[in-house]
Formats: sequence, structure tokens, C-alpha cells
Amino acid sequence: MEQHNGAFAGKVAAITGGTRGIGLATALYLAREGACVALCSRKADACAAVEQQIRAEGGRCIAIPGHAAADDDMRRFVDGAVDAFGGIDILIANAGVNPVFAAATDLDDASWHKVMDTNLGGPLRLARHGLPHLARRGGGAMVCVSSINAHVGFAGSGAYGMSKAAVEQLVRQLAVEWGDRNIRVNAVAPGTTATDMIRALRDRPDFVERITASNPLRRIAQPEDIATAIAFLASDGARHVTGQTLVVDGGQTIVRT
Repeated sequence: MEQHNGAFAGKVAAITGGTRGIGLATALYLAREGACVALCSRKADACAAVEQQIRAEGGRCIAIPGHAAADDDMRRFVDGAVDAFGGIDILIANAGVNPVFAAATDLDDASWHKVMDTNLGGPLRLARHGLPHLARRGGGAMVCVSSINAHVGFAGSGAYGMSKAAVEQLVRQLAVEWGDRNIRVNAVAPGTTATDMIRALRDRPDFVERITASNPLRRIAQPEDIATAIAFLASDGARHVTGQTLVVDGGQTIVRT
């Protein structure tokens, strides 16, 4: 990994949910483009493995175990990133859960609160502790991972979709509140992506085939497809983009099935 001359050389990125799927792909991409990467995930062994991988490739990384639903963990994560690298330029709120596939009216309170506290509360906590550090550096970018579930209804995924719709409103709110400090806040809304979160669905007969048959690009996304979109919104190439959601779904939401 040659990290000194990449597009993100000299930048520090803090990523939640950075040990699997989209978060991992984003951490690897940014590190390979020169960023110092701080990542957070609930499992200490997974954190250590990704940190070791990035360092073995010549990148700079610190991994701090923590839960996006715990305010003290998010404070400790941000403080650890600042202590390690001197500041933060980029926040990426990727951590999310979808533990229950059930009709919205069948969700119990515990499941509802788990989804909302992680998927919506997590980005808010990262913003609460992280955005002041971006402001101290003269500005920066925050990117939240939403979902096409925020835009259309999917049977059995109501709480997840509602949490992601709220994330997109959070993005607009933060963009308004922090824009005068040269901070941009945007979201990426992936379509069906080959991550652990949809492993059970991918194992269903014809699930992938049914989606790809109606998708204009005839494929589902790989985590790397989403990582490059996140990187664009975090880059100077998107310096006049804020409060927006970039849908990255291969056209999944533009066709009627």
C-alpha cells in the first residue's frame, strides 16, 4: 500500500462499522489513497485484524472497539482518533443493524429501539463528538450510509427503512447547522449489496437472480462499489455538495417490477 501520494494524503478519516462490508471496503480504500484511518466496531478481535491488515500494507490505522449505540464509546473513539493522528477531517457513519425482518406493526419495543439507537443514534453521536474536530481543522466532510430502503417500502424491513429515512433528514439538518464552518454532510444510499447483513436473504432461492433480472446493470453491488461513492463525497471533488443523498443501486429503484 503506497499511502503518501494518494488522493487522501494528509487526511484523517474516522469510520464506524469499519471491520466488515461497506465499512471495511471504505477503510481499505481510504488507507490505500493515503488517509490515516481510525475505525470502530464492537468486536475487539475484528478491529485488531483490520488494523493489522492496513498496517501490513503500509497504511496508518488505529482500531478502537466500541458500539455506535453507546455515547461514551463514540466519545472514546473520536478522542482516540484525535490522540493518534492529531485531528479528524472525515467522518463516516457506517455502523448499522437490521436484526429483525417483521411487519412494522409486529415489531416489539426492544427491536425498534435497537434499530433506531444504532442506525440513527449512531450517526448523531459520531456527529456530536466528531464535527467540532472537523471545525477545528477548518472544515471537512461527513458521510452517512443510508439505504434505498429509505426511499421505497420493503416487506419485513420497516424499522430499518424508517431509520435510514431519518438518517437522510439528519444529514440535511447537520448540513444546514455546520455549513458555515466549511463542513459538508451527505449520505450514500446503497441498493442490494453483497454484505453479511443480507447473507440470509442471499441464501434464499432466486433472491439475487430476481433482483439482478430487473436491475438495469444486471448485478448487485459489491462493497467496493459503495466505498468509492463514499470516497467521492468525502473528497474535494464534492466540495460544493452538501445535504444530499447519492443513490448507488445500479438502477434498482428506477424500474417497476
